[in-house]
Amino acid sequence: MAAVTAQMVKELRERTDLPMMECKQALTECNCDAAAALEWLRKKHKGKMTERAGRATGEGRIGIHVNEDGKVGAIIELLCETASVGQNELFINLAKTIAKKVADGTTPEPEPEQILKDPEVDTVFTETFGKLREAMNLKACKRVEGAFLSSYVHHDGKSGVLLSLSSDPESELNVGADLCMHALFTQPLAIDRSGVSAERVEKVRVDAIEIAKAEGKPENIVVKIADGKVNAFFGERVLMEQLHVKTDDYGKTKVGDILKKAGVDAVTSLTIMKVGS
Repeated sequence: MAAVTAQMVKELRERTDLPMMECKQALTECNCDAAAALEWLRKKHKGKMTERAGRATGEGRIGIHVNEDGKVGAIIELLCETASVGQNELFINLAKTIAKKVADGTTPEPEPEQILKDPEVDTVFTETFGKLREAMNLKACKRVEGAFLSSYVHHDGKSGVLLSLSSDPESELNVGADLCMHALFTQPLAIDRSGVSAERVEKVRVDAIEIAKAEGKPENIVVKIADGKVNAFFGERVLMEQLHVKTDDYGKTKVGDILKKAGVDAVTSLTIMKVGS
């Protein structure tokens, strides 16, 4: 059997960024064959991944990729065990790699299992596990197409937004990114009224009527109160009717009016993801 040299270990460690003793063990097991040692390490890490698969993954990160043309993108939720790993650069890069793979595909909401079977993703996923040694889980994937895409990931990486607009905003302000931040803060139920279920709206109306009648309001006033409550509900929970939260830039103006001023007719897609939600 050939002797493992310090130079061999050094070179394998530079290629894998793994501990020295683990690299030495791989070379020893593979009779100093570097390629075989890499495959040995991959299989070893695969086995460890299976062992840890049942561990709780309550932390993680939202990954987003938008193509250079700004018309295709993806948002994913990647989970791990601890907050420190969720902030690790290796984990961040893994999330970006997966998001790009989803964007490069054709399926609007691919199954996470299928994405993880992709050879490129599988390789990066396994290598990342080998360095971080935590259970990781791809929970959700969404691919988006549109005339103009904008995205935002919060500074802690635990929440993010990907949306598409019907056209490029004609404004000196960063309308798309600002709208992403607004949506993350307000968590709208839908883009416009058509996206809210009739049952939800009816409940708001019925509750308002019951309260008004209990207060002894006249019948003609009850109807007006109910209508007002429904409109207020839409103003609070529907994106296009919400007042933009960035009042310093937009004043007390509805999102729909801001977009209209920027030459945008509609938000054609809105996806909000939060780790663990």
